Amino acid sequence: MPNHPETEQLVRSYVDAIASRVLDDVYAFYDDDIVYEDTAVRQIYRGLEATKKFYEKSMTALAVSWSVDTIVCHESGFGLAWVMTGRHELDLPGMPATGRTFEVPGASIAEVRGGKIVHNRDFWNNLDLLTQLGYRLTKPS
Repeated sequence: MPNHPETEQLVRSYVDAIASRVLDDVYAFYDDDIVYEDTAVRQIYRGLEATKKFYEKSMTALAVSWSVDTIVCHESGFGLAWVMTGRHELDLPGMPATGRTFEVPGASIAEVRGGKIVHNRDFWNNLDLLTQLGYRLTKPS
């Protein structure tokens, strides 16, 4: 089944904005009431301002880039398969910068309404990221 053309154009432009790493260009694709879920870290950001804070904190600290290899679209949403790469350049809460690089595959599922992304849910493996950054998990006592 072919992709929905209008949604596919929106998604391709969104992917280009993410690749540019110009965050204001990315934010233009989100509805003011966006619900952005990062399932790997069990965080939900409600609204554009909360989503911006998430991006500015984590995407900058990890110097994140994405490459998208699969786009599936229908009239009211889309799915993406992607690979997130970067370098841990700045401290995150409880995670001093390591300077290490990483590469983690993931996927996004999103709902679109009125030409804007209203709900986005990302799926990726946080343990894979932490391991590549040199963090070790210990068993609870």
